[in-house]
Amino acid sequence: MSEYSNYRSATELLALLAEGKTTSVELVQYYFDRMARFNGVLNAVVQQYKASALKEAEQADNARKLGKKVGILHGLPCTIKDSFDVQGWLTTSGARHLKNNRAVQDAPSVARLREAGAIFMGKTNVPTMTADWQTYNPVYGTTNNPWDLNRTPGGSSGGAAVALAVDFTPVEFGSDLFGSLRVPAHYTGVYSHRCSLGLMSVRGHVPGGDPQDTCEPDLSTAGPMARCAADLRLMMLALSSFWITPPRIPDFTRYHAKTRYRICTWFSAADHPIDSQVAKRFQSFVNALKMQSGIEVDEYMPAAIDPQKLFDMSVKLSGRLVGTALNARQRLTAGLASLGFKLLSYIKDVPDGMSSYYAGMTNNINEQLETDRLRMEYSNLISELFSHYDILLTPVSPVLAFHHMQQITNNRKLMINGVDYDYNEHLFWNMLPTVFGLPATIYPLAKQASELPCGIQMISGHFNDDILIDFVEFCEGISGGFSKPEGYE
Repeated sequence: MSEYSNYRSATELLALLAEGKTTSVELVQYYFDRMARFNGVLNAVVQQYKASALKEAEQADNARKLGKKVGILHGLPCTIKDSFDVQGWLTTSGARHLKNNRAVQDAPSVARLREAGAIFMGKTNVPTMTADWQTYNPVYGTTNNPWDLNRTPGGSSGGAAVALAVDFTPVEFGSDLFGSLRVPAHYTGVYSHRCSLGLMSVRGHVPGGDPQDTCEPDLSTAGPMARCAADLRLMMLALSSFWITPPRIPDFTRYHAKTRYRICTWFSAADHPIDSQVAKRFQSFVNALKMQSGIEVDEYMPAAIDPQKLFDMSVKLSGRLVGTALNARQRLTAGLASLGFKLLSYIKDVPDGMSSYYAGMTNNINEQLETDRLRMEYSNLISELFSHYDILLTPVSPVLAFHHMQQITNNRKLMINGVDYDYNEHLFWNMLPTVFGLPATIYPLAKQASELPCGIQMISGHFNDDILIDFVEFCEGISGGFSKPEGYE
């Protein structure tokens, strides 16, 4: 094991490789040694390819000696979320019917990492078909949070978040629909960046389109996970590949130091509280920001935005995305389910948004026109917001990491300030970036030794990904950042 390896950032490791102070072979061996020690109880890396990783590392070391650098990640080992295709490897997404599904080619974003010189060591665990804010499935089992093995690391990128938190990998790469990158980062104390819609491909992802498909999905994006802002920027430089014409091109080549920021916060909404433990950490962070010269902080959201209408729009759009894979008979069934949940809500509590979710699957033109009209109206309001502010701060989950819940979804409850709330409260605080294609970064806040990790969601305007990551790096000089879980040093 190299003496330079332990919990080093990707940026540091690449510098050490360039200086000849370590080798790619040493790094690969180090990470697999870590997995051998700790992965058994955590179950984060569920596919391991040590032989191929060592072979590629040796090739990278030899190329480096000859002065032949492949790309900006030359010789850097990393893991990949199981839902993305890696040529020759299994892509199961934790589903029994896909347990033998072997990818014939890399997903486009995986290919970009490979072209940049990354060495893939294995795949990290996900919930079945990436459809949960926890990480467990019938193929690979349950992934545990290193801060408390009885708690979830979140999902769907739970295995990726844990792998980072205990240093099985210096960086990770995953997907995000309604918090798949963001919730795990919050629950485990690492960083994640959901990129702007249109900046990075999510083809070659299960569920989703094949690598050779010609179109990208609505709502869903991808992005890196890391333990510092510099590594998020490094990964964005390697991964960025626009599939729409951007209004501006983010610059990920360097940190753009800035001392003035206009910030607004949105920490409360009617019927959608956040737990006092989360609120306390947020307030401490905001207080630290306010002490900085040149920082303006306001609590402001456009009054014309109705949070409940926004929530309803979100679940309808989510249902529409699922509905693209349904036939006419299945859409009819979805319509009946929507009506059933609506009627049932008059006589008993049902999960919030279920009627709208199924309504979105029906391909009803009137519903789609109204949803699209409201989306455009609110999009204009959000654009106006970001013409006045650089950054919006919000929660990503109303609670800290909760104990494993593997009963049927309808029976799961989140305990917020001593009161049971619907499990789908996760969706509420994740919806804004998803619906409007905005970049969102999770930044881990300062913590006491006895506290669980807590991340805050930082959002900026469309294709302001670089501005957002620069602000995260600015915050590293004030308060917070990654902390090592005890027992994994």
